Amino acid sequence: MNWDRTYQIGVVVKDLDLAKEHFEKAGIGPFVEGPSQAAFDRRVNGKPTDAVVRGALAQMGPVEFELLQPVSGDSIQQQALEEKGEHALHLCAYTDDLQAEIARMTAAGFEVISEGKLTDGGSFAYFETRAVGGLVLEMHQKGTDV
Repeated sequence: MNWDRTYQIGVVVKDLDLAKEHFEKAGIGPFVEGPSQAAFDRRVNGKPTDAVVRGALAQMGPVEFELLQPVSGDSIQQQALEEKGEHALHLCAYTDDLQAEIARMTAAGFEVISEGKLTDGGSFAYFETRAVGGLVLEMHQKGTDV
């Protein structure tokens, strides 16, 4: 995997509505808010979670700008917000074979800290890569329902 299919930067925020307003004043947007529970079979640090995270997306050329507000349950977004406050949390890239990338990344020493399936048939995995630069890397495999 190379990261030339990176398409998204995610920012964890305390209040999604205020964050959308803030960035729209700066000319980023409009934001489109997704369903609060778009993921299922979600795991954090290997344990099932019923986390709910509100999210909103805006296109910035080829880059998707994602705002994430943890609402309830255990999520890496909630953990990150508690540890560092609002900040850029992750970069995400598409992959055609998420399971192969999980094997490659874990073999390289980057553990999966969150993963799940999406209602559109896709799936995702977040990897613990914050030791240098403070960013989590995420990989997303598109679903066949899109």
